Amino acid sequence: MKSKISSRRQIITIVLLFLAVGGGLVRWLVPGPSLVRDLGSLLLVLWLPIVGNIIGWLMTRARTPKVLPPGFAPDAAFAPSAQVELTLFPAAVPAESRPVRAGLFPCLVVLGSEAFSARLEVHPGAEPVPEVPQMMQLQFLRPELALPRLQLDREFTLLSGRKALGRGRLLDLPQA
Repeated sequence: MKSKISSRRQIITIVLLFLAVGGGLVRWLVPGPSLVRDLGSLLLVLWLPIVGNIIGWLMTRARTPKVLPPGFAPDAAFAPSAQVELTLFPAAVPAESRPVRAGLFPCLVVLGSEAFSARLEVHPGAEPVPEVPQMMQLQFLRPELALPRLQLDREFTLLSGRKALGRGRLLDLPQA
């Protein structure tokens, strides 16, 4: 479903495209210097602001990945890879005072210049509060890559998208 703003932009773009094509035809068909030919030039100039929008749209289409990056299967059961202590950073905005919600919370664990896809299991009513350390279970997408790099008591940063949510440290590995 398209938003109202998006459909309005499409309509404006199409109308300006037709005006530009009409202006081009007028300039091509009308001879010599005349008022009509100048109006055709004006219609061509009105199209210029839309060109930037079209180029931007094409660039976003070119950057959009064709295949989704690998991740957790939506129906996969939670299997903890590690026990961690998580301390969230203080919220800059009061509405974001609880950025980690109940359920399976997707995140990134960052160690220096390396990052590992993971998810937290957050029980209802046990959402972490900023500046209060809380023990939680973490599941790595690729534990065979992450766990050798993550040593006991080594501090890591927890990211959600591009936003740093807090700091954590590995407490224990689950018993097999």
